[in-house]
Amino acid sequence: MKNEVTFTTNSEKETMDFGRFLGERAQDGLFIALTGDLGAGKTHFVQGLAKGMGIEGVVGSPTFTIMNIYEDGRLPLKHFDFYRLHSEDDLWNIGWEEYGEGGVVVVEWADMFPSLIPEESIHIHIVLSGEEERKITVSWSGKAPVEITKEIENYAAGH
Repeated sequence: MKNEVTFTTNSEKETMDFGRFLGERAQDGLFIALTGDLGAGKTHFVQGLAKGMGIEGVVGSPTFTIMNIYEDGRLPLKHFDFYRLHSEDDLWNIGWEEYGEGGVVVVEWADMFPSLIPEESIHIHIVLSGEEERKITVSWSGKAPVEITKEIENYAAGH
């Protein structure tokens, strides 16, 4: 990763607000790789992202289903959770090549199968740093969408 910003949120709502901020700016083909400890706020981030994309329904963690697809926003949101998978083959067997592209793809526990994460991904690492406080580190390579990365830099600068 060449580029990185870090900022702090002080509540679940602020973590969701960052997600909403990105969702409002999301473009077709955006891929977000989420990492962080269990209970750090990855799903809250995705809930905010979905709201920002205009998705009104309940957005839950796909821990047991592996994948949830939401198509009622301005772009489809494909939400994956790699936590319970044992191998990359598990993903290929459900059609990763079809679901892993187009719309907005978000993968929780993306560090489990790093070879499946495209170079143009936005990497978001969330760590609980206090009872409600979360440290969010966003990183990306030069292949990430510039419009989004500039917005992220501006957001972090204002935090």
